[in-house]
Amino acid sequence: MTLSGAIQSSLRREWRRLRADPWDAAMLTAIPLALYLLTWWIFSAGVARDLPLVVHDRDQSAISRSLIRMLDAAPGLKVVRAVNSEAEAFTMIRARAAFGIVSIPADLQEALRSGQGAKVQWAYNAQFAAHAGAMTRDVRTVVSTLSAGIELQGRASRGAGPGQAMEQVEPVRLRATTLFNENGSYIPSLAMPVAFTLLHIFVTLAAVTALGRELRAATVADWLAAAGGRLGPALLGKLLIPFAVFAVHALLLLVLFGAVLGWPVRGSATAILAATALFIAAYLAIGAAIVALTSSLRSALSACAFVTAPAFAFAGQGFPLLAMPIGARIWAEALPLTHYLKLLNNTWMAGAPLHAGLGTIAVLLAFVVVLGAAARMRLARRVTQPASWGKA
Repeated sequence: MTLSGAIQSSLRREWRRLRADPWDAAMLTAIPLALYLLTWWIFSAGVARDLPLVVHDRDQSAISRSLIRMLDAAPGLKVVRAVNSEAEAFTMIRARAAFGIVSIPADLQEALRSGQGAKVQWAYNAQFAAHAGAMTRDVRTVVSTLSAGIELQGRASRGAGPGQAMEQVEPVRLRATTLFNENGSYIPSLAMPVAFTLLHIFVTLAAVTALGRELRAATVADWLAAAGGRLGPALLGKLLIPFAVFAVHALLLLVLFGAVLGWPVRGSATAILAATALFIAAYLAIGAAIVALTSSLRSALSACAFVTAPAFAFAGQGFPLLAMPIGARIWAEALPLTHYLKLLNNTWMAGAPLHAGLGTIAVLLAFVVVLGAAARMRLARRVTQPASWGKA
């Protein structure tokens, strides 16, 4: 039997197995697709809006009421209640009915009219970093806008022109420019990486179940016989279907985020496509290596969960990779997902050219070669040890 014939024979056998197993077929098709769409739906708003806060207005003046209206008009904020005491406000914070408290001092208007300064207190629930960051930004903008408006009116009443008054109020101004994600949407910064993180979980799981079932059912001899007794073609034929299926999944995600949702690839599409193919192959190799090392589907599934489930936390998307302890950093660098998401972010949003991603592509290729070789070498021993077959 030729090499291509052996691969095709193994592939046909795997195709028949998938057709007879609706659950495994669903894990390649309907279930991942449903979770990709669920991820998009969760973050479909793009930008967090109308985050609830409460106001404790002890001044009850025209200026305090104006401040409350401005807070409620800010796109990221929603004043859900004006409370009469801080105790009432903290009750709402603990109930998660609000995530911050704006406390207006009793002498706000009088202090401003007399030319004195006044402090508006902003307290927020720092347990929710995303909420706190977005709300703090909007509260600061509102208070700064109100303060500048009052100061401009005062200087104008003393005879300063509009331009002169502005220079006096703010002699040094910060010009902030947002790069690559101008409106701060969560879709490219969170939904996209999460979707590809889900992809890597299903890729690894597909390899683990495909190979693990052969060992658990003690059908290794039949599997090898279909490929003429050759392990390499048998392994390739078994993993070609999940590789092709998940490559289509990745293309669908590229189309969904790039064309349908309007986040086009600004850098090298070639780099993304090459890295994606190697990313899928790397996690198929990891799945095969896990099965080869454990020789048990149950243990392999546990190891698969250990490797893939927390991987996003180490990928540098939610917490900076450089700020992690050395042990966590080493583990992060040992995961293909970390390198792939780095290339995805740099190329898709930041517009990196092909040559900028060649190093990452080489790293992903190394994962494929090293892990694939390790899986094959270990499986070569497992397939000659019938006593290790039939484990759970």
